[in-house]
Amino acid sequence: MDDVAAKAGVSRALVSLVMRDSPRVSDNSRAKVLQAAQDLGYRPNAWARNLASGQTNTIGVMLNDLHNPYFTELAEGVAAAAAEAGMEVLITSGWQRESGEHTAIDTLLNLRTDGIVVGAARFSSEVFEEIAQQTPTVAVAYFHEHDSMDTVCNHEAHGSELVVEHLTSLGHTRIAHIDAGNAPGAPERRRGFMTAMTLRGLAPIVFDGDFNEHAGHHAAEQLMQLNEPPTAIFAANDLSATGVLAHLRSIGVRVPDDVSVVGYDDTVLAGLGALSLTTVHQPRQLFGQRATELLLERISGRSAAKHELIEPRLVTRSSTGPVNES
Repeated sequence: MDDVAAKAGVSRALVSLVMRDSPRVSDNSRAKVLQAAQDLGYRPNAWARNLASGQTNTIGVMLNDLHNPYFTELAEGVAAAAAEAGMEVLITSGWQRESGEHTAIDTLLNLRTDGIVVGAARFSSEVFEEIAQQTPTVAVAYFHEHDSMDTVCNHEAHGSELVVEHLTSLGHTRIAHIDAGNAPGAPERRRGFMTAMTLRGLAPIVFDGDFNEHAGHHAAEQLMQLNEPPTAIFAANDLSATGVLAHLRSIGVRVPDDVSVVGYDDTVLAGLGALSLTTVHQPRQLFGQRATELLLERISGRSAAKHELIEPRLVTRSSTGPVNES
C-alpha cells in the first residue's frame, strides 16, 4: 500500500479508503489510486484484513469424497447459500481416508474459517465434539445428535423401505442389499432394508461392500454365484450400482429382465440414458443449503442445536421390472 501511495502521490490512508471502497474518496483520487495499483500489480490482502477484524468471512467445507457426484452437488448447495449471504467458500476433501479427513479439518481450522460444514465424514463422536468446540460446525449425514453442533440428514432407513416396497410390488422376494459397513448413512440404510424385508416375511440378503464401483462389481460377482442368486440387487449407492450393472452385463445377465438393480442418492449418474437407474432421491443441494443456513445462524450466536431429518423419495427408471419367474 505504501508503494501504491507513492506512485499515486497520495497518502497511505487514502489508498486504504479506496481499497475498502469508501464513499469518502473523490472520483479523481480513486481513479489515480486504482491506476497505480494496476500498474504495480497490487492486490489487497483481504485475508489479513479479515483476520484483523476477527472474521474471515469464509465457510470451510470438508467433503468425504470428490469422486462421488453426491458431494459435488452438496457443495453446490453450500456455495449458493454462502454467496447469497456474501460469504466465501473453501472446499477440501478427506479422500475417503480418516487421516485425510483429519488433515482437511486441521487445514480449515488453521485458516480460521468462520465455521465448517462437514459432509459425510467418518469421524468418531468424540472428534466431532472436539471440532465443534473450536468453531461453529454443521454435519451432513451424521446421525448422532449433539448439543454442540447441528446436523442435516436424509431419512436413510425410510429410503430403504421405499426400495423394498417397490421391488416386492414387482414380485421380487430374493432381494440382496450391498452394504457399505459403517460408512455415513450405511447402517441406517441396512437397518431399513432388514426391517422392511422382515416385516414382509422375507429373508434379507446382506453382502459387505462400500460406496464405490469396485465394491459393487465384486459384490455382484459373488451374489450371482449363489445357488439361488437374487432377482433384485439394492446397491449401497449409485456408484456401487454402476459396478453391479457392469458385472451383470459382462456375464450376459439382462437388466431388468433377469435382475433388477436399485441405487441410492439419485446423482447425475443415475439419470444418464445408458444407466437409467432406479434409485432413492436425496436433495443434495438442499442439504448443502440448509447446512449453510444453520451454520450462519451458529456464527451469529445461536447456541441451541438443531437437527433436521429430510425425507427421501424413490425415482423409478428402467433398471427395475417384474420378477422373471423362469
